[in-house]
Amino acid sequence: MEKIIIAQKICDEAKSILEKNADLLFITEGNLEELKDSLKIKNVAGIILGTWVKFTKEMMDYAPDLKFISRTGAGVDNVDVKYATEKGILVLNTPEANLVSVAEHTIAMLSAISKQLLFLDSELRKGNFKARRLNLPVDIDGKVLGLIGCGKIGQLVAKKCISAFDMKVMGYDPYVKGKIENIQLVEKIEDIFLKSDYISLHLPLLESTKNLVDKKLLSLMKPSSYIINTSRGGIIDEEALAEKLEKKEIAGAALDVFINEPPDSSSALLRQNNIILTPHSAALTKECIVRVAIDAAMNAIDYLNGRTPKYVYNKEVLNLK
Repeated sequence: MEKIIIAQKICDEAKSILEKNADLLFITEGNLEELKDSLKIKNVAGIILGTWVKFTKEMMDYAPDLKFISRTGAGVDNVDVKYATEKGILVLNTPEANLVSVAEHTIAMLSAISKQLLFLDSELRKGNFKARRLNLPVDIDGKVLGLIGCGKIGQLVAKKCISAFDMKVMGYDPYVKGKIENIQLVEKIEDIFLKSDYISLHLPLLESTKNLVDKKLLSLMKPSSYIINTSRGGIIDEEALAEKLEKKEIAGAALDVFINEPPDSSSALLRQNNIILTPHSAALTKECIVRVAIDAAMNAIDYLNGRTPKYVYNKEVLNLK
């Protein structure tokens, strides 16, 4: 029986699905040497992988029999997809399992930063009940939401914001053709930054999106506007954002993702008081971790049973088989 490395904590339901079809090798999350040794074992056909390790060319070369890499999540930026494709290794992901969880986290951050919940909670605990008279919270109703990336998560965020807050939604996505219901698509990304009260990022980290939100784009934002990122670190120039926040040139920000995870203790973002930070946890709800694990397991089982997995990121490999 072929072997699958489990390099990520997964739920019992996913384990049950997998162990009926393969021998499972469990790796301690964070133990790189243990992972390297396991990859060298004969008949390792695949790996279930989270985000804790960069799955590089070197890692793939340790495993001569590797046929697939199944990610427990939508993003594959920690996998050398180009090299995997060259070797004929399928890169599988779970792009739909986290839709609701990430959308909800985005809206929670949008609401919390607007209503100054963390600041007011902190002040109350210090005994400063008069903080209520600072009048810092703002209303969300009727404001403009600007989406950078209008895929399934972005569209779900738009739907929920329209329903809950009667927001007007603009969107920029060069890969979307045609119209999207209730989203005004614009051709220039600059329009999003000039006109939005809230900007929310929903796009992958690629060479073309690295530092996409730079000092120039941030300078277009209104002083009363907020920016939210629940997609990937590295899309926003963190130094430029920290500078805008420190100078109070924008109202605030909310980030779930960072260039370095965990962020460096020297990061200027950690010193700002007009930002909410969470530890890349948008998709780590009790329900979502089960969904992504089961989807990642089903991708693996489909491959082992001669079926095309539902979610193949590098579809060109299928033409080589």
